[in-house]
Amino acid sequence: MRDMELLQRIDLPAPTGARAVAPATADRPAAGRPEETRPQTQGPATAGSDTEPAAAHDLAALLKAALGPRWALLHPHIQARFALADGQAQAEYVGDMHQVRCTRLGALFARLIRYARVLPHHNADDVPFRFDVEPLRRELGWIKTRTYHFAQEIFSFRSRMTLGAGGELLEHFGGGLGMRVRLEVLPNRLVFVDDGYFLHWRGLRLPLPQLLWPGRFVLVHRDLDAEQFEVCIDVAHPWFGPLFHQEGRFQRMRG
Repeated sequence: MRDMELLQRIDLPAPTGARAVAPATADRPAAGRPEETRPQTQGPATAGSDTEPAAAHDLAALLKAALGPRWALLHPHIQARFALADGQAQAEYVGDMHQVRCTRLGALFARLIRYARVLPHHNADDVPFRFDVEPLRRELGWIKTRTYHFAQEIFSFRSRMTLGAGGELLEHFGGGLGMRVRLEVLPNRLVFVDDGYFLHWRGLRLPLPQLLWPGRFVLVHRDLDAEQFEVCIDVAHPWFGPLFHQEGRFQRMRG
């Protein structure tokens, strides 16, 4: 196995302001043609407001709400990848993970949380990969499904990403693990970086102490051209160093 190395270091600005925590709610993916909705309002909800988030009619709506004015700085190719045409129920992205790497400690951690099916414990090259994103029906958010076609097995898992009361992204995985996500816009790139972890159960959310965090998660979506893009994923622990690294090239399927 080749030595696992992180990709180029990306210096991200530190988050500012307090991070509000909102209860998580269960939802189902939208099916068929989305229905017309009220315009989305950006920014945190005001206390005592009885206004519920409008149903997402487009995948881009979640990113627009999370990025605010920075949406205009995002490369047009990346913006277009999260747009749904009339009649489309989801976006589908396919390609190969050219490298899927984990250290021995990373593999041990992945096996320990295998019930949640969040991270594969395999090391492999050129793994066929598919990523589906569906908009939620009753709130602004996505259902994300990732599928790795390893030689040993098909490894698939889902998560739900929504917008928190403070405008931050919240991703809920299986087994009760969740992650706050901060977005950064760089030239030709959209970066997803963790902003802390939490446990969730029946709508309740409990912040996970930093001592128990699995490591710093960074996903970089790098635009290559109008059709293709590259995704690089790294998880590095402050004490144990790099644990997971994945990189691949993908394109969106045209329905």
